[in-house]
Amino acid sequence: MSESLFPTRWANDKPPSLEKFTSDFPDDYACAEYLARKRWRSGFRCPKCGGNRAWRLEARPWVWECQGVVVDDSGTRARTACRHQTSLIAGTVMHGTHLPLRTWFLAAYLLATHSNGMSALQLQPKLGLGSYKTAWLLLHKLRRAMVDPDRRPLRGMIEIDETNVPFRRKDEPEGGGQGRSPIGKIFMIGAVEVQDGKYPARCRLQRIVNINRESLHAFIRYNTAVGSLLVTDGNTAYRRLPDRGHQAINLSAVDAPPAHEVLPWVHRLFANFKRWSYGTYHGIRDKHVDIYANEFVFRWNRRRHFQSNVDTILGLGQRIGRTTWRDIVGDTREWKAAHEDQIRDMVRPERLDRAKDYAVEHGCDIFDALDEVRRQEKRWRYVRRKPRRSALPPRRAGEERSTRRYVHPPSLAPDDIAKGYLRHVPVGSKITGARRKHPSLETQTMNSAL
Repeated sequence: MSESLFPTRWANDKPPSLEKFTSDFPDDYACAEYLARKRWRSGFRCPKCGGNRAWRLEARPWVWECQGVVVDDSGTRARTACRHQTSLIAGTVMHGTHLPLRTWFLAAYLLATHSNGMSALQLQPKLGLGSYKTAWLLLHKLRRAMVDPDRRPLRGMIEIDETNVPFRRKDEPEGGGQGRSPIGKIFMIGAVEVQDGKYPARCRLQRIVNINRESLHAFIRYNTAVGSLLVTDGNTAYRRLPDRGHQAINLSAVDAPPAHEVLPWVHRLFANFKRWSYGTYHGIRDKHVDIYANEFVFRWNRRRHFQSNVDTILGLGQRIGRTTWRDIVGDTREWKAAHEDQIRDMVRPERLDRAKDYAVEHGCDIFDALDEVRRQEKRWRYVRRKPRRSALPPRRAGEERSTRRYVHPPSLAPDDIAKGYLRHVPVGSKITGARRKHPSLETQTMNSAL
């Protein structure tokens, strides 16, 4: 079939095939070579002594050990006593990982080439991971690598508006306050860069605390360039923006057109984000909405560059720095204190009663008591309800139980040992009360007997 009749969405950039990815990265050694080329574009350079000669460890291909040799342009060799080991994944999102490098590369490939993204529950069987927590943490680290810390601000004509997203699951009932009430909803602000007055380019999406002047101006100052033209609705909070043009359109008039016609691209941004979050993740929560918003912005800005998405994720992953579990989930104790009522409702009543008794007895808070009670429940031992069944067949009718005990064989006399019995027994070992003599002593005993 002709592509003119059936145009493809990858007219500008086609994503790499799975076969090509498998041939390019068959093992951890190929992945380590890729990271080495990304890190040292002009060759290896030791961070300790400046040496440019190193070898790769066979057991850990992502670790390079300096040879202590510095070769300049003229070929002069200078030797040092340096044997410093440099890890290619140190200081990156893969820092301290126990997963193979190819697992990280395959996850980045699936995340970058899948148009709608992928949840941790979908990624877990594809990577062969045994834990959902591992897949979830892996995805969140890669999502952090989707944000370029040095990205350029939006320029030119920019559409800006705010919206609210309900933080609930797909199967939960709708709720929350009306209007600008923060109950049951997340306030978000979005901006779309419009080229030539009609083509959407890059975008930004961020959560805000509330819809007031401080929140809106902080987002605009950080994400838009000086001299840009901002097109907004009639909200008075957008007024008096420094060093930026402002075009306000009153949408509350009687004959005013709908908002999605006046600001089409920013409203399409909001609609796509909400549908994407419900379709891929079945809803989002308030805690990690910024990470999911950054992933959506990454996909929007690179919706025509599938080939370079994998390189972008892995390249930014080397610049983001180390990311830990604590950086993603935050302080769990603060979260527990803020959601104490929800935690109490989720705990079984009998466990909650035991935790309360433990907290009163040991003088600790309810969260430490719940953790200790849960650990104690895991230490239980299985108690057999019925007596253990014998592996032997049941006795026949009239058969009496044997009470005879094992009888040891009779002890050997010393004369039998001296004549050569049981020569396989080592010298000095115990044999039913008798001891075997040394061969020299046995010879003397036999000669004396003769």
